Amino acid sequence: MFLLLLTAGVAAAQLQQFKTVDSPQPDENIDQPCRYEASFPAGNKPVKAAWVTYDRGPDITAFYFDPDVLAFAAKNDLAMVLAHQCPATRTPEKGEMDMYPEHGLGRSLFTALHSLGDESGHPELAQAKLIVLGFSGTGAYFGHFVAYAPKRVLAAILTNPGQSDPDNIDKIKLDEDGVAVPELIIAGGRDNVGGVLKPYAFYDHHRSEGAPWVYLVQNNIPHCCINNTRAFMLHWLQAVIDQRKPDPQRPLLPMDLKSGWYGSIQPCPTPYKDHWGLPLWNVCEAHIERAGKTLPNKEMPSGYFPTEALAREWLAFIKLPDHPKTSFSRPSDPNFGDPTKLNP
Repeated sequence: MFLLLLTAGVAAAQLQQFKTVDSPQPDENIDQPCRYEASFPAGNKPVKAAWVTYDRGPDITAFYFDPDVLAFAAKNDLAMVLAHQCPATRTPEKGEMDMYPEHGLGRSLFTALHSLGDESGHPELAQAKLIVLGFSGTGAYFGHFVAYAPKRVLAAILTNPGQSDPDNIDKIKLDEDGVAVPELIIAGGRDNVGGVLKPYAFYDHHRSEGAPWVYLVQNNIPHCCINNTRAFMLHWLQAVIDQRKPDPQRPLLPMDLKSGWYGSIQPCPTPYKDHWGLPLWNVCEAHIERAGKTLPNKEMPSGYFPTEALAREWLAFIKLPDHPKTSFSRPSDPNFGDPTKLNP
């Protein structure tokens, strides 16, 4: 069943909102029908790619209605797709999703894209390449999604990614196609839920295989506040789109790792740990260099940037001693995930 209505969000007041519900198949680990919605900021122009976000709280769901994101989508002929939390039938944590797309959620999303495309008059949505944006558990989920359908993913943005072992982000293994997908991995220096070491281990393992990825730390930020990365996120995505040339009917182009810039970071220890007992840290120094030049050997590799402007924007951001707390995944508990606020 489909519903067509006007969005209630001020930023998207003029956009038609298309909705669909997909029922799980008998062999899938999904507890209930999954809900999806989509809008088309570029109007009737054919869709080149779709930006898919899971509604893991208002901190990330805000991207679906954000004016800057919608303007970016209109400029690049992107559809905006919001996937609602869809719990698993069998999971160690009640109400959580199954982190493996092959257990049902991957099939469900692709079915929803086909249905939303037909209903909206954008049948090309069924084959559109995807930008995937996930926070916390859905950050880990979209890491698994890249392994599941690497040739469909234009770019992956994994923010404060974290999940219970053995489903966590650092356990994901990617093939050559998966490694080639650009990823932006964002971690909070004071996030005891997702931590900084496990996301970095995932980044570093695949960086050594040639992954065109970026690792970005938000200094002194707990499990929240990804909206303060929006400007860099959009600039990074634009650089990726410019190189990969998304088209529903053509393969994505690879990133050119022989040009561009690279970055490195120096961690700054803190007295805090994540819930696995691993140390948390901020970034107290960072550097960038052109491809082919040497970065400080005592620093940790931390990013590939297609342009100098993007590298310098990353450098300016990551060297800020404190990043602003502009949004929260749990507005009623703004200290969630902050080890400095835990009861003794």
